[in-house]
Amino acid sequence: MDTVFPGQLGTVERESRAATQALIGRLKLTAPHVQPPKQQDVAFIPVTRAQWKSVLKDADLPRLQQETDETVREILLLRTASGATVGRRLPELLQRLGTSVVALSSVAAEVSRFSPSRTSAAERRLAADLAQANQCEVQALFACLKQGWLEAGWAPVQRHAQAAQKIARALETATRNHHQASAPDEDIYRRALGLSAEEVGKGSGVAVRARLLAAWAKNPKKLDRRLRRSMSHLIDDSIPLTVKLLNHLAALALSDRPLEAHRATLLSRDLVTSHLKLDPELTCAVIARHGSQERELLSSHRGQIAYHDAYNRAEHQEEKARAVLDMHRAALEGDVKRTATVVLELLGRTIPQGASLSTIRDLLVAEGTQPLCRMLASTIRSDWRNANAHEDFRWDPVDGTLLLGGQPTDLQAVLDAVIRARTICHGFEHGVAVAYGQNASLINWGAMETTYVSRDLAILQAAGEARFSVLDIRRQGSLVRLDIPDLSINDVREAFRAILRGSIADPGVERWELRQRSRARPPLCVDSTGIGVGLRVSEPLWETADPLPFAELPLLANAITNAGESAENAASSILFLAAAHVAGERDRLSRALAHGDSAAKRELISTTRLISSGAKAAAGLLENQARRKLLAFAEVLAGECHRLDNAPPSELARGFVPADRTLRRHVPCLPWIAEIEG
Repeated sequence: MDTVFPGQLGTVERESRAATQALIGRLKLTAPHVQPPKQQDVAFIPVTRAQWKSVLKDADLPRLQQETDETVREILLLRTASGATVGRRLPELLQRLGTSVVALSSVAAEVSRFSPSRTSAAERRLAADLAQANQCEVQALFACLKQGWLEAGWAPVQRHAQAAQKIARALETATRNHHQASAPDEDIYRRALGLSAEEVGKGSGVAVRARLLAAWAKNPKKLDRRLRRSMSHLIDDSIPLTVKLLNHLAALALSDRPLEAHRATLLSRDLVTSHLKLDPELTCAVIARHGSQERELLSSHRGQIAYHDAYNRAEHQEEKARAVLDMHRAALEGDVKRTATVVLELLGRTIPQGASLSTIRDLLVAEGTQPLCRMLASTIRSDWRNANAHEDFRWDPVDGTLLLGGQPTDLQAVLDAVIRARTICHGFEHGVAVAYGQNASLINWGAMETTYVSRDLAILQAAGEARFSVLDIRRQGSLVRLDIPDLSINDVREAFRAILRGSIADPGVERWELRQRSRARPPLCVDSTGIGVGLRVSEPLWETADPLPFAELPLLANAITNAGESAENAASSILFLAAAHVAGERDRLSRALAHGDSAAKRELISTTRLISSGAKAAAGLLENQARRKLLAFAEVLAGECHRLDNAPPSELARGFVPADRTLRRHVPCLPWIAEIEG
């Protein structure tokens, strides 16, 4: 609704004019001045078009402009009021107006951090333009009041107010239909991180750590710079990008609700940082108690993902409604309650054992000056929660609406509320990680309980550092199953590297099962026998050399046997791969060898000896003729190394002929590979 201006209301009363001038002079009231953001100077967080629509919706700038307009309207009504009324009401209204200007300018500055794709320059400037028009409107109002309500002074107020209202309507238009804003060909991973959905996006969120690290390893310096720039309001260059911090910042960059996520992260960072500086021991203890709930957090996360999947699969609205309400219950009783508890404990509040969600909400509301508490409290709708908890809901197929406690409720609004609640809680976790990264010297880690969740995370980190992508991780007793993309022959070595590193991270694993996306392919399985031999081969090498492919050979023998293949097929595969590596290294170094490079000679002989040791270790896992073939080949390689030890480097360029003969006689039989590449 447009503001009504005084020219339409009649002549200003002398008493009101005198009282207004006296009041402004006495209180020395001046118009608030906030430097509006300049889009081209501050936009540094890349977002997709869909994320941008979410930013505009959550910013809700038209509502803030409406608050300014309503306050201006109330001030206008004082034109004909008595001097006493002006003296009583005007200071309060002017203070409210100042608060409104600061709030709108602050939110506009937040919006202006984001750099959306596929968006016109005019739309990108809307937030900054509205902040400018809003401030001009209020400055003009103060000028008019100082002039004693002179009617001529209202023309600038009206002009700026109408300009602000026009921009606000443009923002509403830009925000409308934000749920349909997704472009099917727009890759959020490419836009936000410089990676691709194929590399990072396919798979569970639990295992994204492995996929992120594997993708990051391809160009770490470039991607570090990109992430640091987009998060420059959160971290500075002095903070190392640890694996944990990298994971949190990447998740923040990919948030469906980036404005709310960044708000919660900043508030959490500042809250935790301030308490670390005041009482690091207590703060670390509170955060550690929160971290000890990682098993419950993981269970809740998987449950919410399952409910969301059910929502997406549901064919009928009634099924969708139940899935959304399951998500709502899990998010509030899980994420929100746990996050609120740790925030309140940081603030020194004691939370009753088994406190209800309504009790938690009351405690949050009582912390009225703490913005993070206000954010968390706003996620708790007691009427929705109670109707959900008591099964007092149904889908009305006639009217096409969800009834919660008998009250019509928009299903999309419930889903949005769930996503927002989860976003705020995730933002809190991101903020804790940033605060810990900024204040590493204050952190007292203490004795952390090792759980299966922390071991899973260590396994995923090990896989990612081995550049091996993992879609999901599950465990059953001492068995760990990794869901992975389909393997090529070039991926098998990295799979074994991930298993070896994972076994170091979690020595309790007795069987690894790597299940490919194409379920027709058999899983790659390595048990404790293969792991033990592989670790013995690799153990002395980690610090000085890559233990693969030497340690690959016993793992390969074990995995082929576990796949039900014959010992002869296992031996043939091992002989082929071992010989291929020897021949490949010789060919790679041939030019240097031909020029008499003694360092190349030492490298080739050392590599061949390690291949010989790996083949011997693999032989110990096979029987009869297969074992003898491997042992014989290992001895031949060792003999060639001894014979060539004193030969000139140039002779090695044509050496190790037994490896060439072995390559011609054997072919690999890898049951996990659809087709052996030539």
